[in-house]
Amino acid sequence: MEASINWNIEKNWAIENIPGTTLLYTDMNSQAFSYILPLIRAAGGLSLSQICTITGLEGSTIQNWVKRGWVGDMKRSKKYNERQVARILILNALRGSLQLDSIAHLLTYTSGVDGDLVNEGDLFSFMCDAAKNVGLNITNAEAIIEQLLADYTGGEERKNRLSKTLPIMVYACVCADLQQTANLRLMELV
Repeated sequence: MEASINWNIEKNWAIENIPGTTLLYTDMNSQAFSYILPLIRAAGGLSLSQICTITGLEGSTIQNWVKRGWVGDMKRSKKYNERQVARILILNALRGSLQLDSIAHLLTYTSGVDGDLVNEGDLFSFMCDAAKNVGLNITNAEAIIEQLLADYTGGEERKNRLSKTLPIMVYACVCADLQQTANLRLMELV
């Protein structure tokens, strides 16, 4: 006899921070990347120290990701552009539950090798919106994602890629957040 899992254990549980960041969700309804975008545009990109502040990552971690080709070419710039920031946020949000190579594969599949398919900022926003709406109710995750993509106007191929990758990203995002919560509670026992 199989055990049934009640994924709606705690109805008030929700992701508190915008995934991949140290920023708390506020009253924003959608488009998480649009809250970071003005900072990037106003400064002509973000410095390494600014990204470290937003993500909680060490500079060496981000530099390692750049060297591995997961963030994109810096082209002698000391500032990270919109695409690079979005990729860093996605890598950071999912690294607690997926291998970095797998996340890089998801990004390449969804956005294309040259970033000519789905914009990474949009991908980040879709991931955040879906993860926030799904919470622990993962049995409805794909229906929620389908609803989020209902008005998507970026073309069928892009929409198809989003509908394939977003469930993976949302499950990983929720899993990473739950793992972090479990680790925090474990530290309280010590």
